[in-house]
Amino acid sequence: MLVAATSLPPRAVLDRGRAAEAALGRARGPRWGPRTLDVDVIAYGNQISSDPELTLPHPRAHERAFVLAPWHDVDPGAVIPGQGPVADLLAALPAGGVRRCRDVRLRPPGNAT
Repeated sequence: MLVAATSLPPRAVLDRGRAAEAALGRARGPRWGPRTLDVDVIAYGNQISSDPELTLPHPRAHERAFVLAPWHDVDPGAVIPGQGPVADLLAALPAGGVRRCRDVRLRPPGNAT
């Protein structure tokens, strides 16, 4: 989960995410298929868009604990436009399925430290 402030428009953020996927070896395969990395723009401020290339907010974010739980961790007051507070959406989902991994350290490729 990354929460950021940017002056880039939403489409440019998506393009940068796709470039990161490609740089790390993601090959686009069948929709819903397995992938090594998946970068999505979940929300962009209060913007709502039905553009098929970048629907905002992400159309299924409010149903996914693996999106909501880390988002709530980094921004407990977050709101998904048109859906409501992340805390409420997370509380409405069935318990289980998501667990915090405290021993994970992320490093860029080629960084041995």
